[in-house]
Amino acid sequence: MTFFLKVIIRPTGIVALRALPQSKMRTALRYIPPTTLIGAIAYPLLHLKGSRTETFYNKRNFRSAAENVLRLFNWVTVKIEGKPRLYGSLLKINTIYRGKAQSAVTSFPFAVMYGEADYSITAIYLINEEELSKGPYTLRDIERAAWGMVRIGSRESVISVESVKKGKTEIEEMQETRTAYAFQFKDVEVEGKGTLQSVVDWRSGIGDYSKAKHIIMFYPEGIVTVRGNLKVAKCGEEVIILAS
Repeated sequence: MTFFLKVIIRPTGIVALRALPQSKMRTALRYIPPTTLIGAIAYPLLHLKGSRTETFYNKRNFRSAAENVLRLFNWVTVKIEGKPRLYGSLLKINTIYRGKAQSAVTSFPFAVMYGEADYSITAIYLINEEELSKGPYTLRDIERAAWGMVRIGSRESVISVESVKKGKTEIEEMQETRTAYAFQFKDVEVEGKGTLQSVVDWRSGIGDYSKAKHIIMFYPEGIVTVRGNLKVAKCGEEVIILAS
């Protein structure tokens, strides 16, 4: 048995997440990747132990402080009700350089989550109890951190956490299941609608994206049927699929 946290999140309008690698004309991610879910809960979790550092310097690179709590999670995934729409606004920036006014144009890509649809985000975190037992955090700390999440990704992506539930689940193996949560698209057959998105494989580290591995995730639109050699966890009435 392993603990899980189920966090229901209300977005306030936009989720601004940049696709990597990026050029000058940046593009936005439509759906929230696992790295962002860990980053969102890592910041308030680190605060509980007095750390307010967002990055640290290691081997000539700045790395995310979320790297320090990465091993507390066996798997993270998300369910999004409503299909976000992508926009990429062009903004004019005015600056002063050596006493002279200059202007430039930059892009601000983001996913819009407001309008006629009732958007909702549900994140599930599977806790690595072995790592948790090594301290310094407790399950209660992670639960408090989930309530303390205020943004998903960049500072424009303000959220409101509306519910945090915890429970225990077992990892099972099966050949077919139905889920509304994102899963790794590898050696599986899917019946239903959804979107494929390349994301950073957070299990290899999330502090430095310059050489990060990527995986393909399938983000369902509603509930889809998945077939294959699946590792599954039942979290309450819902099912999530773990990576093979």
